[in-house]
Amino acid sequence: MSDALLIVGHGSRSELADDVLPYYVELFQADFEEVRACYLEQEPHIEDALSLIKAHRVFVMPLLMAHGYHTRVTIPRALGIESTHGHSRGKEIFLLEPLGRSEQIAKIIRERIGEANK
Repeated sequence: MSDALLIVGHGSRSELADDVLPYYVELFQADFEEVRACYLEQEPHIEDALSLIKAHRVFVMPLLMAHGYHTRVTIPRALGIESTHGHSRGKEIFLLEPLGRSEQIAKIIRERIGEANK
């Protein structure tokens, strides 16, 4: 069974937005047969990216900090599933938890504070 990772970023209409999704796509290339990125606020959108995936199982990672409207409504609706797991477009879809509480994220915040304090 083939697996894919679909990374969902918020996106921005601003030209100044920092685009980190290509970094994560490259980082996870060795772990999945397919890795794609998509956005909520810009192209490619979720539906477009999902339609390009050939894998049978798709793990969808929202690069968002917490649950909210996007993780509970927007993303599942765009994926064609009703909850965190379902079948859509001939694929088994797993919507992963957002980043949430994490010691690794706390470490990054401390690093950013240290960088600003230099």
